[in-house]
Amino acid sequence: MIFSKFFNKSNKLDKELERNLLFAPNYLIREQKVNDNTQYIFGGHSVVTIEQTKGKNIGLYFNRSRTSKSNKLNVDPKDELHLGFQTIRDQNYLILGTRKHLSKVKPGDTLSIHFKDDSEISLTLEASAEQATSNKGYACNVRALIDKKQLQFFQKKSIRDYKIKTAKEHFEGSFDKEFSRKFREVAQTYVFCLENYY
Repeated sequence: MIFSKFFNKSNKLDKELERNLLFAPNYLIREQKVNDNTQYIFGGHSVVTIEQTKGKNIGLYFNRSRTSKSNKLNVDPKDELHLGFQTIRDQNYLILGTRKHLSKVKPGDTLSIHFKDDSEISLTLEASAEQATSNKGYACNVRALIDKKQLQFFQKKSIRDYKIKTAKEHFEGSFDKEFSRKFREVAQTYVFCLENYY
């Protein structure tokens, strides 16, 4: 009786997502309509929304990224950098949540990400989208436009470390091994939705 009361107070989505951990991270469990939008529920907790207006897709964002309850995944052992993906109309972005020392990072700064096979990509950071003021699914501190080739790097390779260069200083750090794997799974989920539903 005590346990049933406890679980009745739990968030319904949280309880459903606990069961979803039994499925592979990129296994599409179901899709559902939420107002005019379509939401995709994946194994391993990821929840992706495709925003629609008059039946036309205008954006794609994560409600949850793997085990994170936000649109970004914490990939940094120091909790300074969170990463995610979003699409607005026909443009794809890597989004950043910056904490602590990295809160100094601004639009115009350069982000370099190195992968475990020693390849790297360099991106110019820009301000968050206007949509972020009314929809937290688009929220980020800064973001970077990425093309399909760059997106494939995230989909197929594991991230190793990063460098951010500002006008006055630079920052660098390495990614947690477990969350590096989870972030690749996030990228795979993102690409799956882009290619099949967006």
